[in-house]
Amino acid sequence: MKKIIGFLVVIVLAIPLLVYFSTYKGERSFTNHHGLPNVNLVVDNAYSLWFTPYDPLMGMYNNIGGKLGFIVCSDVPNIAYGMAGYSFQVLLRDSFVKNPNFYDARNGNNPENPFFHRRARNLYSYFQSIQSLKPASYKPKLGDLAFYRKTEKGYIAHVALVTYVDDGGYKIMESAPKTLFAREVEMDSPVKRGWILAGFGKVY
Repeated sequence: MKKIIGFLVVIVLAIPLLVYFSTYKGERSFTNHHGLPNVNLVVDNAYSLWFTPYDPLMGMYNNIGGKLGFIVCSDVPNIAYGMAGYSFQVLLRDSFVKNPNFYDARNGNNPENPFFHRRARNLYSYFQSIQSLKPASYKPKLGDLAFYRKTEKGYIAHVALVTYVDDGGYKIMESAPKTLFAREVEMDSPVKRGWILAGFGKVY
């Protein structure tokens, strides 16, 4: 009986490890930037992050979590688009130079900071700066970014990528503390966990 229990424990531990070692590894920086990629490629790239662990340190301590392959919410759109040759890192840097008034530059929040493009509020500001921010009532399209805040007047603290749309609604790929691993969830999942949908960043 003990051998059977031991075997089951090994299997239970091995499955998530196998999934983890077959997915995203290490921090990524995307500086090659081309035109908009095929949206289906972006969605496939997002799906490749499925089961990647959430970084509980959220980039702290010299981003040790990212170096180990963990991700935060903003990494989902950054990596999904970056792997397709479309760099939000480049877009935010250029936007900050042209439209600095859209960004809160206090406390070193500028493109020189390696976390600048990984902050949900900066991605939100980018879409504001190019007038591509849509309200929460908007029906998103594949590849759009969904933004959330914790309170009605709070700052943008969460972002996800729209990966499926039909007449009944949409699904998003996200990485969040309460999901533990990156995964696709129904559109109302973040709201049920206490988030407030603030709007969408329209890419296509």
